[in-house]
Amino acid sequence: MTTITIEMIKELRERTSVGVADCRKALVEAEGNIEKAIEDLQKKGIAKAAKKQGRIAAEGKIGMDATPDGTQVALVELNCETDFAAKNDSFISLTNDIAKIVREQNPSSLEALNALAMPGGLTVEQSVVNFTAATGEKATLRRFIRFAADNSRIGWYNHDGGRICVMVDVVSSDDSVTSSPDFIQACEDIAMHIAAMNPPYARVDEIPQEDVDKQGEIFTAQVLEEGKPENIVPKIVVGKIAKWKKDNCLVDQLFVKDSEITVADLLSRFGDDVTVRRFARYEVGEGIEKRVFDLAAEVAEITNA
Repeated sequence: MTTITIEMIKELRERTSVGVADCRKALVEAEGNIEKAIEDLQKKGIAKAAKKQGRIAAEGKIGMDATPDGTQVALVELNCETDFAAKNDSFISLTNDIAKIVREQNPSSLEALNALAMPGGLTVEQSVVNFTAATGEKATLRRFIRFAADNSRIGWYNHDGGRICVMVDVVSSDDSVTSSPDFIQACEDIAMHIAAMNPPYARVDEIPQEDVDKQGEIFTAQVLEEGKPENIVPKIVVGKIAKWKKDNCLVDQLFVKDSEITVADLLSRFGDDVTVRRFARYEVGEGIEKRVFDLAAEVAEITNA
């Protein structure tokens, strides 16, 4: 029988981040072969992860990676179950490493991203599974997005250590504009504005007609409920829709750092052709339905089991 030494356990733990007891057990089963033990632990990690699929991972972190010149920026959302795990150094590093892979390799889908290799040699998917195995926390790679500049500058903003991250692609045909410090600062300020104001659209011309029609129906019902004469309802609704568009389009919003101007006014300082091409705003857990715990029901279920 192979003797399992402290040094072997230490090496296996350093390479897998798995607990000491599991490392020792894996080494015993692998008869001291560290590579086989790693493979066995990875398989068990996948099994552990599968048992946790019923849990809801709505906490986590938005990872961001950007080139210093603002030509490429990527965001990823990696979810876990608790805020405590989201602040774990290994979770933070994992999220940022995945963001870097997205920026550098530009995968076409989550499936493609999961198959890419991480710095340590494991795939992205295996690395996420290993985090689950090591911590007992279900981790889920939810989404990613990448921007590459094209006659533009990408500004970005990271709020609260990755709770909300934004990137905005601002276009100008003049290279001297996109490389100027004032323009770079303006792009970063607009990214911060997006984080704070959360506009649904960049410009009026990108609002889907179905959204306008739906909002028109809502306003019509509201105005009729107020008892306004039917013959003036259409005119009132037109005005309300115009205001709704202004309030919900980034370039028409009052600038968060100077309420005397709009975002469009800020951009016009750098040229008539300067505009926002697109933006992305990721907030941890948005759109994920969180489980509501009923302690009394859980106790009753355990008692009656």
